[in-house]
Amino acid sequence: MFAFVIATALLTTAPATVAERSHPTPQQVSLAPEPVLSSVAVTLECTAYKDGRVGACQVLGETHPGLGFGTAAVALMQGERLEPSARDVQFARTIQFMP
Repeated sequence: MFAFVIATALLTTAPATVAERSHPTPQQVSLAPEPVLSSVAVTLECTAYKDGRVGACQVLGETHPGLGFGTAAVALMQGERLEPSARDVQFARTIQFMP
């Protein structure tokens, strides 16, 4: 009998209309826009050794620090080779990351 009373009470209760629901409307939701990176530049200083190997690269500057592009630029220079020369030479290179 108790179950019948509960079932009757549940069936006679009107369902919530769309206006009564507590879901936010698109006007109520404010999302911060995702930053769009149109390009990223990292400037490195590296050493070109006499035998043509490139190494000892370090980041001099980057347009968006803290996002890992500096580490990626250093990794890109690993294993690079230049024309052998009479002495070790330091050089700077700017690497552009484009979308």
